[in-house]
Amino acid sequence: MLSSRLALGALLLAAPVLGHAQTSPATDATAAPRFYVGLGAYSSYYQRFGREYLGTGAQVRVPVQLTAGYQLRPRLAVQLGVAYSGISQDYATAYYVYYTMNAPAGYTESKGAYTSRRTSVSALARYTLTRNLSHRLQFDALGGLTLERSSSHSKGIRSDSVQNTFVTAPYDYRYAQNNLVLSLGAGVCYRIAPRFDLTYDLLLNGGVWSDQSYLYKGLSFSNALGLRYRFGQR
Repeated sequence: MLSSRLALGALLLAAPVLGHAQTSPATDATAAPRFYVGLGAYSSYYQRFGREYLGTGAQVRVPVQLTAGYQLRPRLAVQLGVAYSGISQDYATAYYVYYTMNAPAGYTESKGAYTSRRTSVSALARYTLTRNLSHRLQFDALGGLTLERSSSHSKGIRSDSVQNTFVTAPYDYRYAQNNLVLSLGAGVCYRIAPRFDLTYDLLLNGGVWSDQSYLYKGLSFSNALGLRYRFGQR
């Protein structure tokens, strides 16, 4: 009887130690990082990665995305992302305009500067599908909304020939458009260090609302490849 009581007492004393030894930092929800930030390359139908031709030259558009997330639960996080790209170029054009067969051709030339800015703002929920959260490779499901904004500005001077005389006038054109899309997709995350992850997200986007009736409202894809840093403790 005494030996049984001693064995029970030893087991009760050893239980906290055994419990602590069986819980690793990678699987302990209380030790998991609460916040994360990320930086990477971004591309979508509204904000494409690559060359964009303007007049006689070309500019390379390189969208960059900044993300910030908060881990609500071990498998569930909310994430905000902002992707931005811009290009600008000076240009000069000259061409003839033929109004009718018998009338003399008109001549038009213009010189100016063109600027284009595009921004994508997303609010997504991120749910981890991988059962074992200690694995280096994780698969996620994502869903939410993305606001796509595009603006352009063209400013310069144009000269037109009118009956063998030139009429010169300045011009200043501005344009902006907004499109809200529903975003659903999947993400892959690979842990390359205790707090650093390599991530790739692929989203399918469908138009929900637009302030321009003729904007594209079909299905399109967007993707982002970047590096994520996790910090903070629960």
